[in-house]
Amino acid sequence: MRLTREYFENWLDGLRQTWFNKDLNELEKYFGKIEKYYENPFKIGIDFKDVLSFWEEIKGQEIVKLEMDCVAIDGNVGMAHWFFADSSGEYDGIYQVKFNKDLECTEFKQWCVSK
Repeated sequence: MRLTREYFENWLDGLRQTWFNKDLNELEKYFGKIEKYYENPFKIGIDFKDVLSFWEEIKGQEIVKLEMDCVAIDGNVGMAHWFFADSSGEYDGIYQVKFNKDLECTEFKQWCVSK
């Protein structure tokens, strides 16, 4: 299957809801088939266990704003802009998400800056 804008937007919306609801159990739907997960360019995970450890921090977040928007699709790679604000600050970033032929996320990279 080929990645479409609609599929990626739905994927992002689901991930946003999972983050907003602080539901670590739902993360497997998004990252269960991960092969490389870049929390940042220098902090790399290689399996779902690593992803869970990176996402543990959401449990303590008091989310003020959380947005994710599709920027582009190229083959089976989606690019998204995201913005997050909580009581600790504001973060603005980009996701690059690679999907396999079954439209499962296999590689996830993020870059962000804090205010």
